Amino acid sequence: MYTLRMIVALAATLMVAALAILSAFVRPFHRNNMADACGLLTAVQKWVWNVRFDYENEAALSPKSPCVFIANHQDTHDLFFAPSIVRKGTVALGKWELVYVPFIGQAFYFLGNILVKRHQKDKAAEALHDAALKIQNENKSVLIFPEGTRNWGKPLPFKLGAFKLAIEAQVPIVPVCFALRPQSMTLNKWFGGVVKVKVLPPIDTQGMTQEDAIALAVRCRKLVEAEVVKLTEQN
Repeated sequence: MYTLRMIVALAATLMVAALAILSAFVRPFHRNNMADACGLLTAVQKWVWNVRFDYENEAALSPKSPCVFIANHQDTHDLFFAPSIVRKGTVALGKWELVYVPFIGQAFYFLGNILVKRHQKDKAAEALHDAALKIQNENKSVLIFPEGTRNWGKPLPFKLGAFKLAIEAQVPIVPVCFALRPQSMTLNKWFGGVVKVKVLPPIDTQGMTQEDAIALAVRCRKLVEAEVVKLTEQN
C-alpha cells in the first residue's frame, strides 16, 4: 500500500505543479500564488494518504503583519505535508538547485518563492536582502527550513539565513513544529495517521543586529527541538 500511495502522491504533486505553472501566468509572482497551490496540494495529499491534520494555534499561520516562519525538516514526506502550513501572503525560501527538478522547480519559481545560491555567499546575501525587501514592501511572510536539508529524525544545527533575514527585516520569527512521523503516523496502513502541527508564539527581533543571529538561531533550535518531542509524545 505504501509504495502505491507514494507513486500516486508523487504523480499528484507533479500534476499540481503543472497546474500551478499555468495559473502563475495569470498573475505571475503574486503574493497568494503559493498559498493557493499549497492548499490544493494539501487537499490532494490528505486524500492520498488518508491523514488528518491537527493544528495547535493555527491562527498564527495567518499573521496580521509579516514574519519569518521556521519549521523542522524531516524527510521526503515534507513535500506532501509541509505545504499545509502555507497561508495567503506567505512564500518559501529554497535552494537554487530546485529549479532543476521538473515541474516542481519551475512551479516553485513562478509561484513567487525565493531561490538562494547557498554556496555563493555574495549571491546568498543578495537574495536575503531581496527577501527582506519583499517582506517590508510587499507584505509577504517567508517560510524557511533552517536545517537546510532533511534531518531524517535527527535534529541538525540551524543555518543562519532565516535569522539574518528576520533581523534585517525587523520582523518576528514564528517557529512551526511538526511531530516526528515515524512515531506519530502509519503511512503504510489504510489510515495514515495524524499530521500534528504546533505553531509557537512569535519571537521578536526588534532592535537586534546581525551579531545576534547566532544566539537567536541557537535559542530557536532548542525551542523547536523540545516542542517537537512534546508534540510527538502527545496522544
